[in-house]
Amino acid sequence: MQKSHLAAITALLTLLLPGPGIAMSKMNPLKACTFSEMELSILFKGEPAKGAKITRTIEWKKEHTDEFTADDDGRAVLPAEFETHPLKAFPMEFVSAQYVTVQYQGEEYEIWNYAKRDTELNSEMQGAPLQLTCELTSESKTQRAFGSILGTRCSWQNETQNPS
Repeated sequence: MQKSHLAAITALLTLLLPGPGIAMSKMNPLKACTFSEMELSILFKGEPAKGAKITRTIEWKKEHTDEFTADDDGRAVLPAEFETHPLKAFPMEFVSAQYVTVQYQGEEYEIWNYAKRDTELNSEMQGAPLQLTCELTSESKTQRAFGSILGTRCSWQNETQNPS
């Protein structure tokens, strides 16, 4: 009797856990996109913020922080982040807290503060890629956007359309 239970549990785990090569595919039901790729254009008083230090923090099950540097044109690309976790197989609310700050000329600016509520890639902007222009000297604005509350100093291509 115990051998049949062990065999059933082993078979279930084998089906749920990703095999080699499918960790980043839609075939993995345990994969969650915790932060979609973000293309940033960082400006300071209208000029590119060359060499600005960008810090991204993601909180889902554990905290993950990484750093990037803006190029000579004030641009940086933050790659998408994915996590695989066994709890994703159970029905539960998904919330990935996202924070992006920029350190420039001795000051720190929060440019993105968002709670991602969907595990799909690019769900932050209802399927559109995250292509942002961020003026560090502008006031941070808080608004309901894309199903959550967003705090940002950035603008995006279709911002004039209703984002909620």
